[in-house]
Amino acid sequence: MALARFTKSPLTEVVCGVEFSAPEFSAVHFGLYWQQIQKRFPLPPLDRPPLGEIPLVPLPSLRRVWFESADKRQLLQLQSNRFLYNWRRQSEIEEYPHFEEIYPRFEQEWQSFQNWWLELSGLPLQPTHYELTYLNQIDATFGWHDPGDTHKFFTFAGKAWNGFLDKPKICNSDLEFALPDNQGTLAVSLNQKIKIEDNSLVIFFELTSRSLNADLVLKDWFDTAHNYTVHAFLELIHESAKQEWGFQWLKQ
Repeated sequence: MALARFTKSPLTEVVCGVEFSAPEFSAVHFGLYWQQIQKRFPLPPLDRPPLGEIPLVPLPSLRRVWFESADKRQLLQLQSNRFLYNWRRQSEIEEYPHFEEIYPRFEQEWQSFQNWWLELSGLPLQPTHYELTYLNQIDATFGWHDPGDTHKFFTFAGKAWNGFLDKPKICNSDLEFALPDNQGTLAVSLNQKIKIEDNSLVIFFELTSRSLNADLVLKDWFDTAHNYTVHAFLELIHESAKQEWGFQWLKQ
C-alpha cells in the first residue's frame, strides 16, 4: 500500500465517528461514561468546544460533551446518538500520524463504548451511519492570505481576480461526490474564518465522508472512505501547492 506524506501539511484534525440508535441514552450517561474513560481522558468534560476550538462536525442541537486527553491531541465527542473520535494537531512542527495509526485508536474507543453501554443497559448499540472527516487549515504560513489566493491552491476554485471584479471578500464553496460502489458521499467544503489569536484569515478545507447506512463492516467502510478522501484531496489541490508542501508517496 502506498501512503501520501507531506513534509509541510495543512492537516490539523481527523475525525472518525459512528451515528447510532440508543433511545435509552440520557443526560446521566455522560457522567457515567467519563468514569469509564477518565484515565485516558482525564480533563473535565466540557459541554462546549474546548477554548479556542471550532466544532469540526456540525452536530444537531442535542446535548454534546467533549472528553479530552491530557495532551489534548485526542478528543471524544459524545451525543445521545453520536460517537466521534478526534485526533488534533497541537503544533505546526508536530508530525501527523497516518490513518493506519489513528483508526485503531478510534476502533478501540468505539468498541469500549459499545461494551460499556451493553454492560450498563443490557442492550447493544445499533449503528446507523459512519463518518470520516479530514480538516485542513491553510493560512499565510502556506501562502494563503485572502480570497484572492484561493485559485492558487484549489483546482476547482476558479480564476485569478484581475479584471473588472476585484477579488471577493469571502470565499466559501461546497462540493459533493459519490463514494465508490454506492457506499456514501464525500462532502468537500471551503470555509473562510478568522483566527481568534491574531484576527488573521484562514481557509478551512474540509472533506467529510458519510455512509448511507451501517450495513458494511466498519473497517471496510473506513478503509474505502480514507482511500477515496486521500485521492480526492490530491486531485483537488494544484500540483504547485503539493510540491511546495513536500508531497511524496511512501511505500509500505
